Amino acid sequence: MTAFAAEDVRKIALALSRTAIETVSEEDGGARNQCKLCHASVAWEHKGDDIVHQPDCAVAIGQRLLAKLQPHGV
Repeated sequence: MTAFAAEDVRKIALALSRTAIETVSEEDGGARNQCKLCHASVAWEHKGDDIVHQPDCAVAIGQRLLAKLQPHGV
C-alpha cells in the first residue's frame, strides 16, 4: 500500500466529512441533514457535525483519523 503524508490524509478525511452530508426534504415539509453513505441523520436545525454515523461509515472513519492527526492541545 502507498504511504500518504499526514496532511494529505487530513485533507481527504476533511473533504469526505464535508461532502457526504446533504439536506433532504421530507414529505411533511420538514428537512434533515443526512449522510449520503450510512443514511444517519439529524433535524435540519442541527449541524451535520451532530450526526452520529454508523461505526463503519467512511465519514466516521475519517473523523477518527482527523482526531488522531490533530496536534494535542488544539
